[in-house]
Amino acid sequence: MKTKPTLSVGLPTYNCAKLMERHLASMFGWLELADEVIVVDSRSTDGTIELIRERLRHPRLRIIERDRGLYKSWNEGIAATTGEWVYISTAGDTIERDHLLHLLEAAGRNSADVVISPPYFVNETGAPCKDPGWPPGKIVDSTDATHPFTLTDEAAQLLAFIYFPKAILGSSASNLYRGEHLRARPFPTAFKGAGDSVWILRHAGESRLCFTPQSGSAFCIHPKEDCHQDEQLHALAQKLEAVKLKFLSSAKLDDNLSRSLSTHNHLTNKARAIQQERRHLWRASPKTATSVCLWVMATVDYLRTRVRLKASFRSIQKMP
Repeated sequence: MKTKPTLSVGLPTYNCAKLMERHLASMFGWLELADEVIVVDSRSTDGTIELIRERLRHPRLRIIERDRGLYKSWNEGIAATTGEWVYISTAGDTIERDHLLHLLEAAGRNSADVVISPPYFVNETGAPCKDPGWPPGKIVDSTDATHPFTLTDEAAQLLAFIYFPKAILGSSASNLYRGEHLRARPFPTAFKGAGDSVWILRHAGESRLCFTPQSGSAFCIHPKEDCHQDEQLHALAQKLEAVKLKFLSSAKLDDNLSRSLSTHNHLTNKARAIQQERRHLWRASPKTATSVCLWVMATVDYLRTRVRLKASFRSIQKMP
């Protein structure tokens, strides 16, 4: 008789007490599916860990306290798991019991390393928010699929590159990972909040990705505490661009496709630079006839570049 797959749950936390009441209430709806729960708290000072110790009950609960570090906390929790499957329950982001079961079923049926589902979006009170247009939803919509489907290695690499620095993973709280696969591939920690974007770009070609059109998890949109200065954002953008260039030089792709991706990357960078210049000109004070004229010229250039970028994307989609 085949035994049920083991499920490990990681819960990384840091000063998120105001989110945890709703989060824990949601967890209680599916907690019996978990074979172990690993909490990694980055020494919260707002009562988060006290609330978890008081409310969270599970026969195999382990709480790890460590210094602050977003993906370092994720990695420590993931390394401590033992399950066949790993679910990362990030604070404020919830999942329905039936959807978690659906991810487990889709993972086993498709021999997947990662099952990705499009979330819906809420604010800190749980009220619905506008869909910001994340990649998983766009990818699913482009296929008209009604059942889970897998990507070829090349398609996975292609989509990871095109949407980068956004992650085709979307929210990990909407996904399920094969434990052995994830434990062997820690999330990179040097890219602020873009570690999952870099992870999937690096590993898309060696990960069997399964997308499901079914939604059953909510991503909580809330203000981020760590607001980067312009210099930090510029340094991060340079790091991310270096990751993309390394991908282009190392990925095993058709020559025509590699050239098309290089062109797409060039147009993406150009559009981003022009958009920054437009914002700078628009915010200039006082506005002069010259600054307004330059803004108009930059806007025309930006729109032209966007048209070329969309055409580039369509041509890549049509490639065999």
